This record gives sequence, structure tokens and C-alpha cells, in this order.
Amino acid sequence: MFQYFQPYKKSNIDALVHLRQGETKLGERISVPEAVPLKSFLEKTAAQFIVIGIAEDIGVLANGGKAGTALAWNSFLLSFLNIQANDFTKAETIAVIGHFSFDELKKNIEKSAVGSKASVEEYRKAVPIIDNAVSELIQLIVANHKIPIVIGGGHNNAYPIIRGTSLGLSGSGDLKGINCVNLDAHIDYRLPEGRHSGNGFRYAKEEGYLMKYFALGIHENYIPNSVLTEVNENEDIDFLTYEDIFIRQRKTWAEALNEVGKFLSSNTYTGIELDLDSIEHLPASAATPCGVLPREALQYIDRMSVHHKIAYLHICEGIPSSDDGLVGKLIGCIVSNFVKAYHIRTND
Repeated sequence: MFQYFQPYKKSNIDALVHLRQGETKLGERISVPEAVPLKSFLEKTAAQFIVIGIAEDIGVLANGGKAGTALAWNSFLLSFLNIQANDFTKAETIAVIGHFSFDELKKNIEKSAVGSKASVEEYRKAVPIIDNAVSELIQLIVANHKIPIVIGGGHNNAYPIIRGTSLGLSGSGDLKGINCVNLDAHIDYRLPEGRHSGNGFRYAKEEGYLMKYFALGIHENYIPNSVLTEVNENEDIDFLTYEDIFIRQRKTWAEALNEVGKFLSSNTYTGIELDLDSIEHLPASAATPCGVLPREALQYIDRMSVHHKIAYLHICEGIPSSDDGLVGKLIGCIVSNFVKAYHIRTND
């Protein structure tokens, strides 16, 4: 039904769970579609959170970036499924339904490339294919009143997630745009020069799927002046820079998070974005020596989850660099804390 999507069976999950006597792991308790069509599963499951993976780095390569973001999903899944299933995690509210794989699409791009490697233009032509595939599934998840948790790939996927969420909330009525907050070293609002990981929010905004957008912790060195001028003139876009918070200390981290809350309407659904290149020394497509700490990223997730109507969570741009599982383990911590924050907010 969904092109490029690989739905899971229980056997896919069981193969990754490390069983231990006297313990119950998350992978033993979460929901899985098994052989049920995804549409029927989403209509009937009691799970509130639908976790899916995007194994691709085409969007990053289309932005002239570093490949490897296709690997983050598997790293996350191995860690996440082996978290303890206890009263904190509420495993019954989580379903892992599968992942998108765009390996064949990437191979075809590289096979038809002129010269030794594909150009950014060739990768950009392929990104709309990813957009359409991802958007279709996200729309179905949201239309069934579930919260998508999307892991892996480049930040190009913010656009189809925002589009799918907006369409899923709209049903057959008028388009309902959503708000977004993004913890990122980059504002990702580059020109509409062809789809890539640096302009997803631009496309979503220009097409009416994105209402208000707040970029938190962006680095002043990485924002083009033309983009800076444009967003400064747009009352629906705001940002706080890493330098103002952590170097000049004009605001504390708590004050910065509060400012996000004041900007975003509490009556509009909000998508929560986390680009892992915002985290100091974490292997990512644009890794940074100076960024937020993992603790601050977790505080961001917690605060945004508690104070806003949640549309989705999207974690992207991580590149596992070794077998130590650091990237996957951190993403697992972020996702589990997101779920906990939701239950605290809803008193569930």
C-alpha cells in the first residue's frame, strides 16, 4: 500500500530484543502490525504513539552534506526495544510499525549519474519521491488520531511530515496548518532551489502547511544573511541563537524554552523537531564542537511536550559512527522521555 515502506511483524522485533530472566523489555510489550493491513491496524490499535523509521540520506546529499543518516534508525531500534518495560515507560501506548527504505532509489540515482558520483541536482530530483511516500503514511497515522514519532534520515523529511500531519488533521475540510519548533544548529529555511535537507520548512511554509515556526539554538555562523533578513521580517517565524543563550547568556535555557511557549499558540497543534547536529560532539551529518548538551535536548523535549498540543516528534540527522550505540541510545532516551512527558501532561 505504501511505496518504499517495510511494515514489521513480531518476528522483526523479537530478533532485536535481548531477553533476560526476571526482566521485561519494551520490545516484548509494544504493538506491531503483524500481518494486519496498516490502515486496519491504525484504526484499531490502542497505542497512542506510532514509531516509524526513515532510512535515507538522499536529502542530505541533495544539500551537499554527509551521508550516513540512513543508519540511525537501526541504531535507535536496537537500543529502544531493549529499554525496560516498567510503570514509567507505558509500553502499551507505543507501536513500532516499520520503516521506509530508499536504498534502491539511491542506487538508481548513483547508477545513472554522469561521472564518478551523482550531483546534488540528481539527488534533489529524487527527494519529492521521498516526500510523497512519507507524507501519505503520516497523513493516515494522524487521521487516526495517533502521534507519529519519526526517526532517522535527513531534515528534508520535516516537509512531508508537516504536510502529512496538516492533511491528516484537515480531513475533508479546510487545510489546517500546524506550528513547529525546531532545536537545530541551522534554521533550514534556504531558498526553494529544489528539495533537500536545508529547506523543508520553507516549502512547508510556502505551501500553507506550516503556520508558526520557531528555530531554537541556531548558530549565527550558519544562517545566510538573505535568510536572516527574510525571517526577521516574517512575524510567523522567530528564533533564538546558540550564542545569545550560551555565550552572551542573555537568556537562560529555561527562559529560552519559555519564550518558545509564548510564541507558539497553545490552541494549534505543534510538531517537535530535533536535529541531532544541535548536540555537542554527537555524530551527525553536520556535527558540531559547540552545541547543546544531551541533558538540554531532553529538557527541550520535556518542556515542549508538556506545554503544547503535540502533533508529532521528528528526530533526524544522526550518523552512528561506531558500534558503541551512542546515537541510537540517545535517540531512545529522547523518545522514551517524550512519551513520559505526554503521560504527565495528560495525567495518564
